[in-house]
Amino acid sequence: MKGPAKAIVLAVAMSVLIGAAFWGGMWYQSSKSPAGFARGGMPAGDGAIPGSGGPTANMTDEERAEFEDMTDAERLEFMQQNFGDDAARAGGPMRGGTLEGKVIEVADDTITLSLEGGGSQTVYTDVDTLVAYAEDAGELAAGAQVTVVAEPTADGVTTASLVVVK
Repeated sequence: MKGPAKAIVLAVAMSVLIGAAFWGGMWYQSSKSPAGFARGGMPAGDGAIPGSGGPTANMTDEERAEFEDMTDAERLEFMQQNFGDDAARAGGPMRGGTLEGKVIEVADDTITLSLEGGGSQTVYTDVDTLVAYAEDAGELAAGAQVTVVAEPTADGVTTASLVVVK
């Protein structure tokens, strides 16, 4: 085989190898995930969707849309009606999630935020916490706008895995 035919066969073979390697990596990662799905939102073989659960898990799509359109005050009232006085602690960053707000204070191992929805939250940082900066962002300091991806640790402490300074 010479010329263009050889190039086509080689290109097809490389595409098959790359695809197989990608599939193998995804399969390996999903088998290692403690929740049965790969990080980054890939569903497991059982169809589980990452992050499904919490107060909206048993809602219809219509009820979920209404819940998402509520103001913070309406959402808190809904949570109190359905989950009692502990509603303010239901879900949120203690179970992992995304926080947005303005930095109040940065210490050696914590960041305290004034949340956009009201209130404040202190998250811990460690050597694994990645700090990224959006284009034209300032330093991670009091007054900076940030998005924080937080994960609970085994002892219930909320630890930031990613901090994006805007």
